[in-house]
Formats: sequence, C-alpha cells, structure tokens
Amino acid sequence: MRLKGKVAAWFYGIIVFVAVVEVSLLIVSVWIEPDLFGAAISFLVLICVESLCLSIAIRNYVEFQAEGLLIIFGFIKKSIPYDEIICISATKEPWSSLAASTDRIKIKTKSKGDIMISVVDKERFFSEMQSRKPGTMESVVGEP
Repeated sequence: MRLKGKVAAWFYGIIVFVAVVEVSLLIVSVWIEPDLFGAAISFLVLICVESLCLSIAIRNYVEFQAEGLLIIFGFIKKSIPYDEIICISATKEPWSSLAASTDRIKIKTKSKGDIMISVVDKERFFSEMQSRKPGTMESVVGEP
C-alpha cells in the first residue's frame, strides 16, 4: 500500500521564490551586465535547485512493503525494516527531515535514529502501522 507524501503550501512557495530569484539573477547576468559565466552559474543553480525541489513535490510517498517501510522523498530512497521501528508519533518538529510539511510523523528506530515523514492521510498510516507492527503507537495520543 502506498500513501502520498504531504507537501505544504510553504514548500511550493520556496520553489517559486527560488525560481524568481534565480531567473532575476540570470536576467541581470545576461542583459544588464553581460557576464556569460555568471549567467551559466545562475542557470546551473536554477536547474539543480528546482530539480531537487520539484522531485520532492512530485516523487514523495511512503510504501508499506512486506518487510518494511519504503520512503521515497525526491531523489532519496530509504528503507526501514519493521523490526527496526521502536515507536511512531505525531509531531510538528521543524527539524530537517524527509517531509515537505511540518505536519509530521516521527519514526524512532533502533539503529537509524529518528526519521520524520509527512503523509496526506496520517490516520491511515497509523492504522496500517498498527496492523503491521502492533505496539509501536503507544506514544501516539493525537497531535502534540
């Protein structure tokens, strides 16, 4: 079963903001002060950053597989075996994570530390986790 990753409006705002800034720099580099090297660097940064951000917005999901969770977050692919998961809980922690929203799920693991994800249907995620790894949701009592 696959659950779509949640992407917040602010994440789309970042994508647009970066594009506007980089295109502005590109225009300045080409027309106002002709600098082909600066234009090439601006264009390269634009392509790299936008590719990363768009891949996160488009390719963002969690898949329940037979042996564990598969997390796809843009170009990042992470697998967590069910027997590695200690507990899961809802969180709004802003720390860096595999989530494009602050409405997150924290997954505590034995060896990989804490991993945060964000899915559109959190209740379905919790229900599916409970059926695959009973007892992991002891700390989940709703939103923090």
